[in-house]
Amino acid sequence: MKKNLIFVLIDGARVDKLDKSDKFQEICKRGFLFNNVTTTFPYTVGAVNSIFTGMYGKENGVDSYYNLLGLKETSKTFTQILKQEGYFTCCDLLHENVISKKGFDIHQAHDEYHDDLVTRHSNMIRNALKKSGDSPFFCFLHFTNIHRETVSEILKKYEWDEQEFYDNINENEKRYNSIFNISCSYIKKIIESIDELGITDSTNMIFFSDHGTGLGERYGERNYGSFTYEETIRTFYLFLGKEIQENRISTKLHSSLDIFPTILDLSEIENTNSNNGKSLWSALNGGLEHEEEYTFSETGALHGPFPSPDESNVFCIKSKKYKLIFFKNPDVWELYDLDNDPEEKNNLIDKNLDCLEELKERLVVWINR
Repeated sequence: MKKNLIFVLIDGARVDKLDKSDKFQEICKRGFLFNNVTTTFPYTVGAVNSIFTGMYGKENGVDSYYNLLGLKETSKTFTQILKQEGYFTCCDLLHENVISKKGFDIHQAHDEYHDDLVTRHSNMIRNALKKSGDSPFFCFLHFTNIHRETVSEILKKYEWDEQEFYDNINENEKRYNSIFNISCSYIKKIIESIDELGITDSTNMIFFSDHGTGLGERYGERNYGSFTYEETIRTFYLFLGKEIQENRISTKLHSSLDIFPTILDLSEIENTNSNNGKSLWSALNGGLEHEEEYTFSETGALHGPFPSPDESNVFCIKSKKYKLIFFKNPDVWELYDLDNDPEEKNNLIDKNLDCLEELKERLVVWINR
């Protein structure tokens, strides 16, 4: 029988906080963590639609902040496929427009300021188990406490150009660490709910981030969506399940597009769809793990020094060692050595490195595809 699938988004969770949390490290022992996954967009709706379709925004239609409802009819989500294969499907989101209703039996949104998400999401899992009967279920849960904190403590208090926010980076980090710790407690509670229901062996769980959250490292980035630096485009996926390797961590380069075919493999469904991802199932099951030669990300900010909510104007290509960023409107290029400069402080664009021309050529081709 096909396994249940619980897909849990920890909105805004940063990869660089994972090894600083004892709670998260304890949870990791139960599964396989991929911690170098490039999101296609450093904002939720663009990122989630790419994950659910296995396509970049230009291909699936959701390609900007102002085109959040642009999902093409031809862009089939894995929820639709799971539904066709007999899954009972449900979700609880920050907003109903995060992902299309297509393929969902229950598609609902919560109030991030008033709802207790531990209780609400544990109850949704119980309800899904009951309603699915003898069929497997798929449950997409959106944990939004980091987002709530970002909105209430940053967006409502500071404009993008208020220097006070950037001067308070230590305070911003303390606040973030506190809320991330709460997120880890939530993950633990969801796992405990599965254990208590006695469905651990028949359920695969995936905990992931859609993008990270800036803490004031970059002038112009109050939270996320303005740039394509590592703090917002590097994401993680933690897989737990009976057939999934335990206590494993991969730092190999992957794209969030890899999740679409991985979901289908976990659900024992043949992938007949045209998408850009490569399944992670072999690695999860103890086999060989592929690694992307290059990954891509893009954004067009709502706010900041050069907003562009109608279309992307910041693009990047990332290899395991280097990242090239192109700012279209000011026509600026930046190149970083991620091995020796992981915080991307030293722009090498004028150093005539051998990698530059190939990275630039590949990025231009990708932008103009």
